[in-house]
Amino acid sequence: MGMKHGVTTCQVSLILICASTLLASEGPPPGAMPPVVTTGWLAEHLGDPDLVVVHIGRAGSFEEGHLPGARRGSLRALIRETETGIRDEMPAADDIADALSKVGIGADSSVVAYFASEAGAWAVARFVVTLEYAGFGGRVAYLDGGLPKWRAEERPVSTEDTAVEETDLLVTLDADIIVDKAWLSARLGRPEVAIIDGRPQEGYSGLSGHWNRLGHVPGAKNIPFFTLLQEDPPYLLKSREEITTMLVEAGAQPGDTVVAYCGTGLWASLPYLAARYAGYDTRLYDGSFQEWAAAEDLPIEAPAASQAVGE
Repeated sequence: MGMKHGVTTCQVSLILICASTLLASEGPPPGAMPPVVTTGWLAEHLGDPDLVVVHIGRAGSFEEGHLPGARRGSLRALIRETETGIRDEMPAADDIADALSKVGIGADSSVVAYFASEAGAWAVARFVVTLEYAGFGGRVAYLDGGLPKWRAEERPVSTEDTAVEETDLLVTLDADIIVDKAWLSARLGRPEVAIIDGRPQEGYSGLSGHWNRLGHVPGAKNIPFFTLLQEDPPYLLKSREEITTMLVEAGAQPGDTVVAYCGTGLWASLPYLAARYAGYDTRLYDGSFQEWAAAEDLPIEAPAASQAVGE
């Protein structure tokens, strides 16, 4: 049995040693922000003149308390529905630029985004992916633990509004980050491409779903997005070592490209971010299973009995 289809405990341990060595040798480029930062890191940099801190949460959460100087952020302005009805997709460059400009993000800004509660971890991950797509790679990060960890450490919280000066941002998209069904279908079965399905197990297995066909992209392995967070405290990401173990067990060897998808491309942002954090070259299939299932010429893996579920 090949490495992509099954690995022993010893093989996983050896791969993890290799992966750890690779991560230690590569790391972020000099001067670049890592994709995930700690509250300690942010506390040291909170006064940096070009740093923009963005609060992502339910309506009213900003007024209840936010990090000092943080601005209100929203994911709604950064998703769209295509002309063919595919939901939750990346907007055009001008629309992204307009949304970020209103938050006060400029061409020289570095950005840290955080969630008001751990239920929004995937939303913050999506915000970070969107900024990477908008050319902010190396200048945008996810705050591990978000506001819950910040509060738990008894760091200062503000209820004052933050004055925002709108910028005139121009966005040049990093087209390599987002892939489409043609890109993915052309790479099915390639050993150097690991496909991760971020949906709950029931969706991956074809036991539930809202699509005309149920199951998953052939060769994809399941890492439900919420399993990337610790159980206690539930607001923290698992460690890089734990995430690497999960990815290796899902067939992603050091040096592979990881492609994440889910139902509509939102939840998959957390596996995307986690794989980036673990040092992998990552992509987001934004159309995700809603687009894949709608394309009758594309193959799907699922138990035969599950195909009728929900139809």
